Amino acid sequence: MKFAWKKVENCFAGARTYEYELPVTGQEFCGYLEGWDIKENHRFRRPVFSAKNGKLEIKGILAARVVKINYTAENWEEEKKETEAWLEEL
Repeated sequence: MKFAWKKVENCFAGARTYEYELPVTGQEFCGYLEGWDIKENHRFRRPVFSAKNGKLEIKGILAARVVKINYTAENWEEEKKETEAWLEEL
């Protein structure tokens, strides 16, 4: 899967949050996440999802093509490379 990414600033110092623009919606993306713990929240005007697999969590709007990942591991740079390689393979 092809994607574009950018670092996202937020109010937390040293945050490692990145946005990934995907060629599929969040709803379609969830279909690729076999074995992940996926939660959807439809109480918002724009329903959202959260998908967790170990320490990695991906969040996004179900109808949008952008997801966010906050890398929290000490070796976050390696985790980011592995996650992006996995995204490319999808």
